[in-house]
Amino acid sequence: MTASSDAPISEAAMSEATAAAMAATGLVPGQSPAPLRLPDAAIFARRAARLRALAEGHAMGDWLRFVATLADAQAAVTATPAALAPEEQWAADLRALGARLDSLLPGGAREALTALAASDADTLEELAGRWAGDALEDGDHAAAPFLAAAFQTAWTRHAVALDPASVTTHATATACPVCGGAPVAGVLQVGMESGGLRYLHCGICHTAWHHVRSSCVACGDGKDVSQRFVEGADGTEANGAVRAETCDSCHSYLKLLFLEKAPDLDPVADDLATLALDLLLGEEEYRRIGVNPFLAVAG
Repeated sequence: MTASSDAPISEAAMSEATAAAMAATGLVPGQSPAPLRLPDAAIFARRAARLRALAEGHAMGDWLRFVATLADAQAAVTATPAALAPEEQWAADLRALGARLDSLLPGGAREALTALAASDADTLEELAGRWAGDALEDGDHAAAPFLAAAFQTAWTRHAVALDPASVTTHATATACPVCGGAPVAGVLQVGMESGGLRYLHCGICHTAWHHVRSSCVACGDGKDVSQRFVEGADGTEANGAVRAETCDSCHSYLKLLFLEKAPDLDPVADDLATLALDLLLGEEEYRRIGVNPFLAVAG
């Protein structure tokens, strides 16, 4: 598969490509590594702690602490049972989040949340459609982080309850096998079973799935892939736990997070805290693979 090809890939061709990619890294289909890692119920509490740690002395500290406050509320709401499928549950979770956040937010954010909670079902659906389609209008941006939090809450609760055996994926999948979301980043694992393997992490339901490291996530090319990082004032790597994997074949990039260097990292939090890397690559006209639900509105 090449970046310029628009032809659909047959199931047989995909199977052959998957088998070849796995063989190139010494993996056997159907065996180690585990193809899928579902989230656990503590993910939002861990994220809140990570965001607050990253916020210390950070130029985006206020924004990171704001998202941490959202994560606190998400942890509480996720602990309550869902009454509906996640495609519908998000609206109820939005209101539940609003009830927990109202007294904790600064004035402007509180006003946006109040207006959002007062919206009728049709208005919410239209707004959610613009958010999901990356087509937010000027007046939508204040509501966007609350929509992101609601969708994350509904879909993560759903993913936590799944049986991994009920979800199928393959080693070159580019979208989340649970909710269809885009990867927020790739995480390089540590340990005897999966050390050095790359798992892509969904930014919505927080499912992680194994993807072979020998190829670009966007186009499948493996010859023009390299890693980039941001230098600190002393000339060393500014954040050794986060790099970008760039592909000069399709001119795209994906953040890579190294658990070995930051065992408490969180893909959404650490991606937010390394916006400087996105800005650097944007200046060089690289296109980001995937999205962070909170990154588009961080500015």
